[in-house]
Amino acid sequence: MTERWWPLRVRHSVFAKLVAIMFTMAASLLALVAAFFVVYLGPVMNASVDGVVHEYVHTVAATSPSYQKATEMSARLNVETRYEGPGGTWATADDLPAIAEAQRHGRGAFSGSHYYVTAAPDGGRYLFAWTLSERMRTAHLLVPAVLLLLMATVVFAAHGFLRRLLSPLRLLGDGVAGLSNGHLDVVVPKRSADEFGALTDAFNRMVGRVKDMIGARDQLLLDVSHELRSPLTRLKVALELVADRDTKARMAADVAEMEIMIAELIELERMRDGRGVSTARQNLVPLLDDVARNYEDRPPTVRVAAMRPEILADIDGDRMRTVIRNLLENAVKYSLPDSRPVELSATDNGQSVVIRVTDDGPGIPARDMQSLFEPFFRVDRSRSKKTGGYGLGLSISKRIVEAHGGTIAVEHNANRGASFVVTLPKRS
Repeated sequence: MTERWWPLRVRHSVFAKLVAIMFTMAASLLALVAAFFVVYLGPVMNASVDGVVHEYVHTVAATSPSYQKATEMSARLNVETRYEGPGGTWATADDLPAIAEAQRHGRGAFSGSHYYVTAAPDGGRYLFAWTLSERMRTAHLLVPAVLLLLMATVVFAAHGFLRRLLSPLRLLGDGVAGLSNGHLDVVVPKRSADEFGALTDAFNRMVGRVKDMIGARDQLLLDVSHELRSPLTRLKVALELVADRDTKARMAADVAEMEIMIAELIELERMRDGRGVSTARQNLVPLLDDVARNYEDRPPTVRVAAMRPEILADIDGDRMRTVIRNLLENAVKYSLPDSRPVELSATDNGQSVVIRVTDDGPGIPARDMQSLFEPFFRVDRSRSKKTGGYGLGLSISKRIVEAHGGTIAVEHNANRGASFVVTLPKRS
């Protein structure tokens, strides 16, 4: 997998950690404010208001208010009154409970109606039911809500600011990923003049230098390859004058190897930037069968998997033969004595055509997976003639596939061996 599972990426993200810190700070601050209201401000306000109301109702009761005065007070102060005594029983509201029943109810802070019972001068009793003002109750609930809203606004604003501030890091990450995938034309846009901007400039300069160095290396290889052709031609002429047949055969084999290497180097350069490829719509099935037939007599042989009779793709037939031949050559070359036949298959998934070469060999060490398609790289570091080649076959294959707009990758098999997967896009 080239991309990590997203929860793991979030866990290791600086941006995610900063956002988590902001949310934690906001939640902590909100908890402190709520605790202040519940533990301190609520009880203090309740005690203060309760004391004032007690004094007030005693003062009112001492004036022996009549039903008419109590009704006026109810309209003015939102306080309902009930009287029980020698003067009879009356109440300013029908839903007021009897005094004995009201005395059984507690008085909780800001919980709606509060019942206060006090003696009347004539020996009776007054019940005052004070209803907390709707405005006070709303204000008490609104303060935490407003604080929560303000905190949420600050957090989301900070989220957007941090996202914008750290966007150069995300762009640099994309640039590094592109460079690691071999895209040497990647340029990270500069979004700021701060440290991130300086880091972006340094990265772009590094990419330019890497591109120049690789270009100089490739050009050197190409120049040397061309320059070696003339001496090789003279050597071939001189070989004809060698009398000893064994010596002549050995020298001829060495010259032939050098010619193959030079031809591969020139082919590698010709494939750069998609040059040298002429595509046409063709059926891949007979092409795969034809290439596989060349390995019928070479153990462990090649088996073409069952597939549809026609799988169309826009390819350069000769170049694609080279790709399949290189992959099969590697698979057969590195097979073990007890290896099963190499399997060659192709599938059409609607948007692309996938060609797969699966072997039953020793597999590819994990440390070599990234370098496998580099020029002159070989898993066999001894560069033994037993395995042959110069490490150019997979590089040429990669260039050809990319010139077709496709990709080539290698995967570990479940048991042993490896699979090379070529993906070619389908054009409408």
